[in-house]
Amino acid sequence: MSHSPDRRSVLAGLAALPILAATPLAAEPVQRPFNLRMVMSGHSLTDPIPRPLEILVKAAGGAQSRGMLIDKSTIPGSPAEMRWQTNPIEPVDAKRDIANYDLLVMTERVSVRATLQWHGADKIALAWFEHAWKNGRGGQGAETVYYASWIGLDSGKPSKWDTSEDQLIPFRERLDVEMSAWQIIADHVNTNRPAGSPPMRVIPGPKIMAAVWDAIQAGSAPGLKAMNDLFEDDIHVNAKGAYLMALAHYAVIYGRDPREIPNLLGEPGWPSHEQADWMKALVWDIVRAYPDSGLA
Repeated sequence: MSHSPDRRSVLAGLAALPILAATPLAAEPVQRPFNLRMVMSGHSLTDPIPRPLEILVKAAGGAQSRGMLIDKSTIPGSPAEMRWQTNPIEPVDAKRDIANYDLLVMTERVSVRATLQWHGADKIALAWFEHAWKNGRGGQGAETVYYASWIGLDSGKPSKWDTSEDQLIPFRERLDVEMSAWQIIADHVNTNRPAGSPPMRVIPGPKIMAAVWDAIQAGSAPGLKAMNDLFEDDIHVNAKGAYLMALAHYAVIYGRDPREIPNLLGEPGWPSHEQADWMKALVWDIVRAYPDSGLA
């Protein structure tokens, strides 16, 4: 009689996947101009990012950021498969309007392990990549950056919203499992992308959240006592959390060191200068160590 592997064995195998699958995509980091025109295709974990990212880019780029554009094309709770169906009534639709942009930033619905299984997240990510490369930038080709996000802080507790077996996995452990699924998608795209197209770089959100968790547990995160300090509910980030993830977007999208961004008064709820400096260093350490960021 055959036996299925236990959950711990499966999780251990998944957690090892990024190490086995990820390979360096570029020998040297390539800086992108501050005046990039980008569109973000996503959902409610995308919505808080454009505003702080725009502020950071203008602060770092000054006059070089003139003409920059950060538009969003989001549907709450949506998989990328749903966003592939163009919406004629929306002012911005990432698929329909890709010719107007130099860069597509896209994400997938979480948990991404489930979306990979039920919505073909790897295949739809490749379709988005191919569409951007063929039709973006007035037909000259737009790059794609993949935004890997996180799961809810309540993972490991009973939930009426998430009834999968993965919901039994505690938040910190599940971040690694989810990152493995994001990596499967990224590897599929980069293995099958059109000839001559640049690699799809990845913003490793789960790795960044995991590093913050570990720092909080170690008592080395200035002014942060719990992950809830970065969230307004169990999954949506507050102003501090949005600033953190905007730093990650900045580093990967522009190929630049976020530690060079001047500290600002910023928006209500933004981190203190001490916290901001710590976040910049943390993000830079993570993306420099992660091959698919394009910065390793």
